Amino acid sequence: MLKINVFPTTRYTDRDCELPNLFEFLQRKKGAFSSVLDVGAHHSAGYYANEVRLLAKTYHGLDPNRDEEVERIVDKYFTGDFLKENLDPYDFVLCLSTIEHVGMYPVRYPDRKVARDLFFRKLLETAKKYIWISFPVGQSYEIKNEMSIITPDQCESWLELVKNFTHDVGFYYSEGPQAGHPWGISTKEKCYANQYIDSIGNQTICIMEVSK
Repeated sequence: MLKINVFPTTRYTDRDCELPNLFEFLQRKKGAFSSVLDVGAHHSAGYYANEVRLLAKTYHGLDPNRDEEVERIVDKYFTGDFLKENLDPYDFVLCLSTIEHVGMYPVRYPDRKVARDLFFRKLLETAKKYIWISFPVGQSYEIKNEMSIITPDQCESWLELVKNFTHDVGFYYSEGPQAGHPWGISTKEKCYANQYIDSIGNQTICIMEVSK
């Protein structure tokens, strides 16, 4: 995982932090995985799908929303709810900025926190070798019918689930990527204490790399 203080600002979004970390992981694990499942593959064509395609013998995408552009890149595209799909294991399971939407959009669940815990556990169960996941963390905040920040207690419960696996966890912070402030390495404490502000947008990212 990249431990750098300033990431280049090119997209003015969370992707300026996530993509360099993901691409570094892909290159570091090149040749160590064959099959990949991208959970939350919608819109990935413009971000990372082509890079994953180059390294995966079998590349499947899954999302509740159909994406014809991604369908042309992957071998198979599942249009459905990850929690309800009966899937075979994959060497590598990828989940980039998706779990914060679970239970709210586009599939709603009565208790999104419970749904996200089930979702995270299923990611672990579906991966034979590697998991790469990113999500915003901080104080409780909700954007209605879209997403909500992963709170410290839930993040800690997921860290507890991966503690017996080889894992690397990074926390990153930006003063405001939409205004051109770069992402940089931060601390768990700073990210956990952060309060989302609508006018600024997301300022925190947690990335977990898990090897089984």
